[in-house]
Amino acid sequence: MRVLIVNPRIYVYGGAELLIVRLANYLTDKGIKNALLTTSIIPEVQTDLKGTDIIIKDKPMSNVIGEILALNKGVRDNLNNFDVINVHNFPAEFSIFPYNKPVVWMCNEPELYLSLKLNPPFGTRLLYRSLWPFDKFVVRFYIKNIAVSDIFNANRFRNLYRIVPHIINYGIDYKFFAQGEPEKAIKRFRLFNDFVVIQVGMLTPFKNQIESIKTVERLKLLIPNIKLVLAGEGEFKYRSMLEKYIQERNLSANVIFAGHLKREELRDLYHACHVLLHPVKSQGGWLSPFEALCARKPIVVSTEMTASDIIKNEKIGIVTDNFDEAIIDIYKNPDKYNEMADKGERWVRDNLSWDMFCEKMLGLFYKAMNKNK
Repeated sequence: MRVLIVNPRIYVYGGAELLIVRLANYLTDKGIKNALLTTSIIPEVQTDLKGTDIIIKDKPMSNVIGEILALNKGVRDNLNNFDVINVHNFPAEFSIFPYNKPVVWMCNEPELYLSLKLNPPFGTRLLYRSLWPFDKFVVRFYIKNIAVSDIFNANRFRNLYRIVPHIINYGIDYKFFAQGEPEKAIKRFRLFNDFVVIQVGMLTPFKNQIESIKTVERLKLLIPNIKLVLAGEGEFKYRSMLEKYIQERNLSANVIFAGHLKREELRDLYHACHVLLHPVKSQGGWLSPFEALCARKPIVVSTEMTASDIIKNEKIGIVTDNFDEAIIDIYKNPDKYNEMADKGERWVRDNLSWDMFCEKMLGLFYKAMNKNK
C-alpha cells in the first residue's frame, strides 16, 4: 500500500498537524510508503516526520482557490504513485476531483460550513457559498469513506452530507503528558500562590477565549487569587478584542497570554494548573481536555465541545455552560474533582492511544481500496 496524505497548509503545530505526524510515522513504522502533499510546512512538523516524502506545490494565487488548484495538480501529478489518498482539512477534499481513486477523508470538522457560520467578509462569503454545493457534490460522489472523531461530528456530518461516517477517536500521548515539571511553568508565568485556570488552543472565536476571560471577571471577588493562562496564538483581530476587553475591565493582573508553547512547556503548564476551562464551540479543541486529564487535572468543557458526550458518559469531567458554578465547585471541593481527574487519567490511558487511532485508519484505507476494485 502507498498512501498520499493531503493537507492544504501546515503553518502551526496544532492538533490536526499532530494527527498527521502520528499517522504518517505509524505508516512508516509499518513499512508503508507515504507522502504528504501540501502548499507549505513549518520546520517543526517536517522534523518530526520520520520517513514521509514531502511534496510542496506552490499556489498560483493566495486565496483558497489557489490552494485547491495547487493540491489538485499535486494529486494529478502523483495519481499513479499511490494507492490511497487521505485528505484532511478544507479545501483538501476538492483535490481528488474528478479522479476515480480510493479516498479517505479525515474530517476533523466541516470547515467550509463552519466558516460560513462565522459570517466572513462579503467576498469570502460569496466564494464559500459558491463552493458549498460543489463541496457536497464531491464528497457524495468521489469520497466513499469518511472518518470523524466522535458522535457529535458523526451526526453533524450525516445531516450535512447524507453520509454515515466512521467514528475514530483521536489518540493522546498519555506517557508524554502524564509527566511534567509544574515548577517551571509556575516560575515562568509567576503563578505563585495562585488558583490557576488554563485554556489551551488557538485564539479564535470558535475557541471562545472571551468566555474564559468573562468567567474570571465574574469570579475574581470570590477567588481573589484566580489567574487565567491562555496558551496559544491566533487571529490578530480576535486577540486585539480580547486585550481591549481585559484592559477596559482591569483584568490585566488576572489574565496571561502565554502565546504558542512547545509541547514540553504545555505539559508543564497542565501540571501547574488547578483546572482546565474549555468553553469552546463546535470546532476543534478535542485533544486539550484529555491531555489535561493525563496530568490528573479537573476539566470543565462546554456542552458544544464535540467530545462532551464522552466526558459526560465516562464521568471524567464537568460538562456545562455554567462555568462560574463549575469553577467555584472545583475551588471549594478539590478532593472530589481530583478523584474525578484520576479516573479520567486512567480512562485516557486505556482508551485513547495513537496506535489505536492509526490502526483503525489503516483498516479504513484497506476498506477504501477494496471498494474501488
